Amino acid sequence: MNSEKNNILKILSKNNKLWLNMTKEITRKSNIPHEDLLHDFYIIINHKIKSKKLFIKDITHNGNINKAFIYRMIKNIFIDQIKKEKDFVVKKNLSNFIIADNEPYVDMEKKINDIVDEFYWFDKKLFNLYRKKFHSIRKLSAATNISHVVVWKTINNCIKELKKKINE
Repeated sequence: MNSEKNNILKILSKNNKLWLNMTKEITRKSNIPHEDLLHDFYIIINHKIKSKKLFIKDITHNGNINKAFIYRMIKNIFIDQIKKEKDFVVKKNLSNFIIADNEPYVDMEKKINDIVDEFYWFDKKLFNLYRKKFHSIRKLSAATNISHVVVWKTINNCIKELKKKINE
């Protein structure tokens, strides 16, 4: 296997200038250095040889190097790098957006909690159960064994009070 690896790398290194030109062409409109792409190509070739996924017959065709195979391999490595770079940028921008977008929500949530804390203790308990756990007057009524009408009136009055205080 070591001789297979040496043979493949020897064959590839003979055309190093050609591969370098290919990487220059592929990375021409990107900020990825073409030398890095070529190094990654050689690293992946080495790894594939070690894991017995690449043989001399794969990179040659009729005794000559299969340039289309090499080009596709380099191009795929480049595309993978672009995807990783975009994923990083997207995640970074998304996290900034989410943090910035979440601030008004957090402020409103705090304001609602402050208003709810001023409610009578029964109204506060019932409204918080409705808001945070049940989201349904019928389910809350069944779980607490409190009349459906009482739960509805309490929740309705709490919502009216919230709207009134928020609009002030």
